[in-house]
Amino acid sequence: MSQTALAESTQPAPYTRITVTRVCGAMGAEIGEVDLSQPIDEATVAEIHRAFLEHCAIVFRGQDVPPDRQIAFTEIFGSVVPHPLYRTNAIEGHPEILVLEHKAGQFINGKNDIWHSDITFGEAPPLGSVLQCRACWEGFADTMFANQYAAYEALSEPMRLFLDSLEAEHSAERLQRNNNARSYNDRIEEIPEPVIHPVIRTHPETGRKSLFVNEAFVTRICGLTDEESANLLGFLYAHAVQPAFVYRHRWRPGDVVMFDNRCLMHYVVPDHPQDMYRLMHRTTAAGDRPFH
Repeated sequence: MSQTALAESTQPAPYTRITVTRVCGAMGAEIGEVDLSQPIDEATVAEIHRAFLEHCAIVFRGQDVPPDRQIAFTEIFGSVVPHPLYRTNAIEGHPEILVLEHKAGQFINGKNDIWHSDITFGEAPPLGSVLQCRACWEGFADTMFANQYAAYEALSEPMRLFLDSLEAEHSAERLQRNNNARSYNDRIEEIPEPVIHPVIRTHPETGRKSLFVNEAFVTRICGLTDEESANLLGFLYAHAVQPAFVYRHRWRPGDVVMFDNRCLMHYVVPDHPQDMYRLMHRTTAAGDRPFH
């Protein structure tokens, strides 16, 4: 077989049901030819899922998705589960949807100004989430996503080998403290016991390794002294969000973003005026316990 024929044979099959346009070098793609307010056929579902695994975050523009259809779309990826702790805002009849409504003087999700992966304090953190922008002020409070495959692969081989052997403790303590400091939130009275996850996890679908620590929920690296743990985590947090690994999504009403919580961190840029209004509907697909 010629080199040209070999190269062609290893190219992925073209997308025929959707359009896929990369949004930056780090990760992410905009998906076209899909109306999420309508049922989606199996062939299109398969292409959306493939694009999700390839690009880690997928963006749909100009959507108007009612709650039942957002839940149905999320079910493409896994069972839809409510947030285990937040109960402040909800849609009657749709407990699966977390309403993130940011009113004047409020920014409800207090941990959002810290890079994090969602709910890593759980035994089985989420596969990923679907965020639908119902209202926003364009240009403010963008969401940035950091590719943790790229963060892992950019480390030296000795550092990767060292980290592959480590585990970290994850806790909801900081989330509880931030939530309860705001009078307009429902109090979180109890949190689960801390859990232990690998510092480097293997993606259950792609088989790729990624860095899996975040400042919002990790309390320590197991087996290290406090000083060693703090120094190593400080290095990893800075390394993980280098500009080369980041996609910045500028929200517009009608945007729907699905992101892979197993290989990404995200961060809401705190550049908004105090009187900003924003309304998001979030659904979350259940995940599996992380493994080395």
